[in-house]
Amino acid sequence: MGDRLDQLARSMGRPVRPWRAGTDFWADLVETGDGPAVVRSPRIERVETSYDGVVDFGEVIEKEVAALGLMAAAGIPVPRVLGWRRGDPSWVLLSYIEHDEGAAVPLRRLGELTREVHGIRPSVPGLRPFESWTGFIRDRLGQRLAAARRYCDLPASLERRVTARLATREEHATSLLHMDLRPANICVADGRVAALIDVANCIVGDPLMELGRIRGYGLLTGEFLAGYGDPELDPALLDLYELDTALLLTVVSVEEFDDPGLHREQAARATELAARLP
Repeated sequence: MGDRLDQLARSMGRPVRPWRAGTDFWADLVETGDGPAVVRSPRIERVETSYDGVVDFGEVIEKEVAALGLMAAAGIPVPRVLGWRRGDPSWVLLSYIEHDEGAAVPLRRLGELTREVHGIRPSVPGLRPFESWTGFIRDRLGQRLAAARRYCDLPASLERRVTARLATREEHATSLLHMDLRPANICVADGRVAALIDVANCIVGDPLMELGRIRGYGLLTGEFLAGYGDPELDPALLDLYELDTALLLTVVSVEEFDDPGLHREQAARATELAARLP
């Protein structure tokens, strides 16, 4: 632990003290002239995963910085980027967001903010529309299905079955998606959303994919939709997009951290969603 913090402190030129550890990133505290700040640094700079291939976390940080800048410019509450570095170690220094631990998420407001995020149409390095949204999702699902088939029974022909339905969403796949809007990443203070944090999963794509993931987190309620607006919720597409999340959680709950309950729940959900797809 000391070597990691010492290396990070030397890179930043200021003392760092330990705070929290996530699956992929450390979150540590740094004192600045304006108070505490949070420095996020990857646990491993580059790692090969069964579900996403090789992940370069320096690249992820560069993408986070771009996404946070776009969201801040749109008036969406996010931490301020105080500095960042892509290297070994890579890191990003963010303003600390005061919030109430465990506070209930105001879902109507979350719906409004999610719609505002989806109103951003990025075209910057690391955040551009995919040349083929259908191809991207088909390949991503294929890799995640292959990884998850070690843990649950899934149809062999699913990748081919989703292509036609995805093709109907090509023109919609131009929005910024946060892709991890769950209570742990929504800072709430005095009943309001103080900030959306942790944009490491963000991509440019179809807003329905975000809504499918939000449904997987149990937040796609009537109150959320009252804030978001009235999207055309294609049930089969929501199932397809939520399946992406269920497959991911099925695998990481075994391969990256040990959570047998989450693994059983998500393996069952993945099997159910795959069986429902036409």
